[in-house]
Amino acid sequence: MDGLNGPDAAASRLAAAGWRLPAPPVPRGAYAPYHLASLHGATLVCVSGQASRRDGMPIVGVCRPGADLAMARTACAQAALSALSALRLACAGDLGRIRAVLQLRGYLRSEADFEEHSAVLDGASQVLEAAFPHMPRPARSAIGVTSLPGRCWAEIEISALLEDCTLPRGAGAAKE
Repeated sequence: MDGLNGPDAAASRLAAAGWRLPAPPVPRGAYAPYHLASLHGATLVCVSGQASRRDGMPIVGVCRPGADLAMARTACAQAALSALSALRLACAGDLGRIRAVLQLRGYLRSEADFEEHSAVLDGASQVLEAAFPHMPRPARSAIGVTSLPGRCWAEIEISALLEDCTLPRGAGAAKE
């Protein structure tokens, strides 16, 4: 692996930007933190939605018109870090195995007349750009919702392409 994409390079770049990957998420329901699917010569990984939490505690809020968006962006960044932690778990601890982040989807708890969803989701995009500056930006969706688990401000999903790997026997998903 080269210095740009070695096992600890993404985590080091995040640390240099002032962020740290949290412990891998523990599912809060009957689902896996990620799902792997073998493609020709690569592996697709879809990370389950990760809510905005810090040290296990929800980052609660609602996007409102005219409000300062800094805390909402921070909530998105924290949710993206949790999603990267799940992605790291799927990569057996080696984020250097990621070929591309294909899609970033953000759900934002917001009032009906809020219109700045894309600006808020930039907090998550900044995390991905810090971790993987050599990769193109992913496709992205910013979706406003009235409710999220734990009244969290944001929930982030990531889909990525990994170098080809052997999938666990019997399933393409982690089981706890």
